[in-house]
Amino acid sequence: MAKYAYKVRDLENRLQMGIQEANSEDEALRLLTLRGLRVTGIEELNFDGSRKDETFSEKFNARLKVLGNRVVYKDVVFFTRQLATMVEAGVPLARALAQLARGQSESFRKVILTVADDIAIGNTFSEAIARHPGVFNNMYVSVVRSGELTGALDRVLDQMASYMESMETRRQKIKGAMRYPTFIFAFVTIVVIGILWKLVPIFEGLYGDRSVALPMPTQILIYFSHLVQNNLLLVFFLMVASVAGFWFGLMNERFRGYVHVALLRIPVFGMLLKKSIWATFCRTLSLLMESGTPILQSIEICAAVVGNNVFVRAIEKVHYSLKTGNVLSMSLENTGVFPVLVSQLVATGEETGRVDALLVKASDFYDREINVTVDSLASIIEPFLIIVLGGLVGSVLIALYLPVFSLGKLM
Repeated sequence: MAKYAYKVRDLENRLQMGIQEANSEDEALRLLTLRGLRVTGIEELNFDGSRKDETFSEKFNARLKVLGNRVVYKDVVFFTRQLATMVEAGVPLARALAQLARGQSESFRKVILTVADDIAIGNTFSEAIARHPGVFNNMYVSVVRSGELTGALDRVLDQMASYMESMETRRQKIKGAMRYPTFIFAFVTIVVIGILWKLVPIFEGLYGDRSVALPMPTQILIYFSHLVQNNLLLVFFLMVASVAGFWFGLMNERFRGYVHVALLRIPVFGMLLKKSIWATFCRTLSLLMESGTPILQSIEICAAVVGNNVFVRAIEKVHYSLKTGNVLSMSLENTGVFPVLVSQLVATGEETGRVDALLVKASDFYDREINVTVDSLASIIEPFLIIVLGGLVGSVLIALYLPVFSLGKLM
């Protein structure tokens, strides 16, 4: 069955949003109408929850809207922890939200106050936050909804806060690992441009006074120097255009798929990314199962969380395998992208009835692996960077001094 995201008005004219499974859009409309709902909008979704057949302009406008109303993830983490503490202490939800809105950024404060207003007019907390997918994703909404149904909202909010803190810690670790090579690459790029712009013309003037044919590497270097000197703004524009083109290219499904495959194959960083995805999948699935979310819905949410097309397709296969009657451990093993550790721990959990607890153990294991890799990353990539950067700068210097050797032979 396909999935359709809908916006409807109930009998009291309140706006509601949700997901309806159906074989066609007409059937989805019929099912919603039978429930006494007036449909105001409906659109088909992909497996990971993204809109199907979305045009480039729609994707671009959606990106701009997200950037314009962006809320820092760390602020949402801190908000969730504070809210869990206040709800556990018995503070009414609407009052807790109004108090927590103070001191937040302008965009986040508006979201929180809107959620508080929606609750005040009779909406549930999950219904209110579902209207702000840019801040509270589908997983957040599902966990809150499960807590409301079981009467344990304070407990699931506490679990959600712990989950988000773990995710934020891992995210900062990955960013820290990328910061050093990114800085080195940017620094060397500036140095090379500076050499082409200022140093090469000096040597060109020196060699121009000598009646000696310049070696091919030197001629190539001088050509690029002229290119930089005469078209510095063009070079800068091309660099910016390359970054922007890559950003726009990621909106294309096929190009994004190629990029995601390439990222997983990068030495060291590819394995680091895989471990991060494995840890994210295990911890997310554990949280959803512990909160009482149905397994099929939990798998769909995990696909939207992992953020890599290779794993999205694999999780879609897991979803189909579960629907046909297979167990989770066998479904994960058959994908070929999840390690034996995960499938074996899930198999043990299926035998003992503790799948969620063993998924947490798997996530903790990969978190430790990420920490070890990141802590030793400098020693791992430093020799590689020295070789690459030394070879680049050395090639430039050799190309500059080759004519000197030729002049020495003539003398």
